[in-house]
Amino acid sequence: MNNYTPTEIKDLQAIKQRVMHNVLQEIERGPQKPTYRWRFFILSAILTVSSILFIVNQVFVVDKYATKVDLTEPVFYEEQGLFYLHGVTLGDSPAKVSETLGENYTTELFEDGNNANLILDFEGDARFYFVQGKLKSLILMGVDKKRFDDLFTRYNGTKFTNNDTRFIYSSETSHIIKAEYTPYGLYVYLMYAGPDFAEVQEFLKHQNNSNQ
Repeated sequence: MNNYTPTEIKDLQAIKQRVMHNVLQEIERGPQKPTYRWRFFILSAILTVSSILFIVNQVFVVDKYATKVDLTEPVFYEEQGLFYLHGVTLGDSPAKVSETLGENYTTELFEDGNNANLILDFEGDARFYFVQGKLKSLILMGVDKKRFDDLFTRYNGTKFTNNDTRFIYSSETSHIIKAEYTPYGLYVYLMYAGPDFAEVQEFLKHQNNSNQ
């Protein structure tokens, strides 16, 4: 009698054991977090990253305009006969010029009396003339006279004056800087001095006569 257990009681015991097993598993797992919390965390992370990127972009924009190049105060140096004004030299591409000086310019496709097919105008302070994607010449307008006087005096290479117009010349590359007074102020040019550049030919002739 004691060894006999009805089938219904056996089933009840099995169900009880399963229930207890499930309860223990739930206790070990701990409380379940609703899925909406994960969505909230992901959304918060996206908003945080977006805010950081926006702030970084605003700082970059402010810095770009804060470090705007003053084209009226020429910065000049020479490397292997190449003349540089504000870090730009003849033969540079439009992308190199805008990378060096910024993007505060307007573009023109041609100009009367000039064979350039692209011109970059930096707010009336400078104009850059390109032929087939390479810088052929540039003009700095309204240049500070004292600044250029100091530049010209300190330069130890070939330089000369012709009718109050001053020149800095490289026989190695034919680069020439020309500074002349106009009704609008001091204009400084960087360009090539070809065989038909009269002032250079006159200077070289005078120099050769002096050496004889």
